[in-house]
Amino acid sequence: MSVQVYLIPGFMGLRTLGGGSYFRRVPDMLTAALRERGIDDVTVYECPSLASGAIAQRARQLLVWMLERGAAEADSVHLVGHSSGGLDARLLAAPGVRLLDGEVEARVGGRVRSLISVSTPHHGTPVANLLLTLPFHRTLEKLGRFGATRPGQAVLLLTMQILELLAQLEEWLGREDSILDAAADRLLQHVARRTDDPTWEYLHELARDRGAAPDLTTDSMQLFNAAVRDRPETRYSSLITVAPPPRGPRARDLLAPIHGVAKLAFRVLYGMASRVVGEYPDAAVKPAALNLGDFSAPLSIDRHSNDGIVPCQSQAYGAVLDIVQGDHLDIVGQFRGARDDHAEWLPSGARFGELEFKSAWSQIADELTASERAWDGRRGEVARGSTAKKRAGKKARRKRAA
Repeated sequence: MSVQVYLIPGFMGLRTLGGGSYFRRVPDMLTAALRERGIDDVTVYECPSLASGAIAQRARQLLVWMLERGAAEADSVHLVGHSSGGLDARLLAAPGVRLLDGEVEARVGGRVRSLISVSTPHHGTPVANLLLTLPFHRTLEKLGRFGATRPGQAVLLLTMQILELLAQLEEWLGREDSILDAAADRLLQHVARRTDDPTWEYLHELARDRGAAPDLTTDSMQLFNAAVRDRPETRYSSLITVAPPPRGPRARDLLAPIHGVAKLAFRVLYGMASRVVGEYPDAAVKPAALNLGDFSAPLSIDRHSNDGIVPCQSQAYGAVLDIVQGDHLDIVGQFRGARDDHAEWLPSGARFGELEFKSAWSQIADELTASERAWDGRRGEVARGSTAKKRAGKKARRKRAA
């Protein structure tokens, strides 16, 4: 029996960029965890994605990519989406959706046994609302144009060289895992003056399709939820991430000024995400209904709680697997102190580490396994019912013949 698991990245995320990975170490870790649980014939894919594309466009690309890997013929398919990737998964799996010509959506959707969303803005995020009031789209367009021309690429390369010098300065000051350090390691060493370099293609995508931010507003997500139905035979669940309220600046931030700026940026993002206008009237789980005794996060959850990008209340969908203390990117392996020394892109102070990382994805592996077993149980019941029906039919025919 072939089992396929698709990991779907979120907004501004590609499968790989500059030698890095969106779901850092997750595919291998999840594959091993599932095989330990008895699911041997499993393949875990990390999907590509349109970095800033609209949900419908991202779901369409995802479907094409899955078809190329045999999703329409697999015995079972599982979708795990981080951030807006969870919305791409919901749209793809929705009954009656039309993304491509033909009936391929139904063939793939009928094989989706579970859909797990991680840090997903099912009811939107105020951060998206704010992005629409800033020159965000114009900035993305300009970045894309820079990446499309030789002079623009030269300017960006020069900028990255300057960032590398700043990263070396921070290292000299005692900060060895800064954002600039990771940018220099992951991008500068891999970027080449070639039009087919993945980094330039990433920038081109930013310029071509910038529909994600409008789609992720609270108003747009109300329409999305009204239109996109769940598939009855699919198990829907979610994992919520929450960061502690950020602290003010400290004197030691002066020793690592870039890190201090990053902390300030996180405080701004956290403040944006906490500004929920009214309650989410149709939220799957109200903050007061989340029994913290059942979950790992020791923080109290209220309507202002968030992970730096998405309100916790907006992340709840289906069965809540856990509430994890970590920021929006910690959960996909982008945290300080990770085994591959990746930088802490969102310095949230959540103290998310290797133990929390493994525990969260172990719970996702448990849910995938439970979904497989539940499906096998239903399939067995259908088979037994069919056999009983055949026997009853034979008995009736013999009775009529007599």
